[in-house]
Amino acid sequence: MSTRMGSLALVIACACARQNVRPSAPAVSAQPAAESERSAAPRPAPAPTPSELRARARTALSTSDFAAAAAALEQYLRIEPRDPAALFEAGWVAERRGDGEGARRKYAAALESDPGHAAAALNLARLMRIAGQPADAAEICAAALRKNTDDPRLLDALAASLREQKKLDEAESVVRRVLERHPRDADAYKNLALIEADRGRVRLAEIALANARKLDPKDAGIPNTLGILAMRQGDAAAARGHFTEAIDLDETYAPAWANRGALALTYADPETARDAYSKAAALDPDRFETHLGLAWALEALGKPAEARAEYDRVLALRPAQEDALFGRGLSLKADNQLAAAKAAFEQLLSLAGPARATEARAQIASIDLRLRTAAASTASAGARPGSGEPK
Repeated sequence: MSTRMGSLALVIACACARQNVRPSAPAVSAQPAAESERSAAPRPAPAPTPSELRARARTALSTSDFAAAAAALEQYLRIEPRDPAALFEAGWVAERRGDGEGARRKYAAALESDPGHAAAALNLARLMRIAGQPADAAEICAAALRKNTDDPRLLDALAASLREQKKLDEAESVVRRVLERHPRDADAYKNLALIEADRGRVRLAEIALANARKLDPKDAGIPNTLGILAMRQGDAAAARGHFTEAIDLDETYAPAWANRGALALTYADPETARDAYSKAAALDPDRFETHLGLAWALEALGKPAEARAEYDRVLALRPAQEDALFGRGLSLKADNQLAAAKAAFEQLLSLAGPARATEARAQIASIDLRLRTAAASTASAGARPGSGEPK
């Protein structure tokens, strides 16, 4: 279990500096109908104009009616398919409705129409990082920077993407570039803290986070990252306090809930882990690590069917994720679905490295033994005197 937790905590940490850009959506008031229009006989309603459809979408966005916003934007984009602002809004609405793939397509279309659309670049890069594609995220940021030279948001996102590729020197160079021009950029200090933490320089990471806290005391990402540093040093009490502080600052901050779950699993508290991971998964359903941690918590609580549902969610996000394939096989085996369990381990065997392949072979051998034993028991029962049909 401890090796599992290490990978989860480190991956969740990168959420500290992520960008999530919302579209501006001022409410649009309807114009009153003229007296002559009210008194006229009913007529078929004319097709809405593009400006009317944009107004509908913005009004729906202002009230968080995402279904209505999506419908209005879909109609509008049939007329104006290359409008980058509308494509960006459609991507953001798709995210709110849980359609990550649709959001990626809309953001990419916005950038194809306008390569300098910074908001679309930031959100697409964030989704690429969540999907485990930091190199693609870096390319998106670099392309947008060619049209938005020295935009600190794009530079911060580029630094985060480079750090996730373990290109620490390049990431630090980008951070320094930001701080030279924008010395009060809290995200730059958060990125610097994560870079120093990856280098094992905990004290320098803490100094960078202290600077970030002075600039943005209400940023939940700062205590969340402090909690991760405390976990690395084995200080569970301090880590728990930092994650709690992050949640108190922003109860919708999914990484802090996920890290609380990771900490609880580390100290054999699967019920707390399940509750924390469930909250994180509801807030941010596109992170496979959160569903994986929830599956482990459910597995520890003796709920193989529920754990398998979470493993399936992981595999929908990352089809070749080895921990999920192994866990799914174990849950099927625990439910006595031996043929399906064997198939899951055989799939893992075709993908895994040497260590995990050895585990998969051991599980396949165990299942084969159980299948042979069950077959022999059935054959023996059929051969016993008096076991046939009554005469």
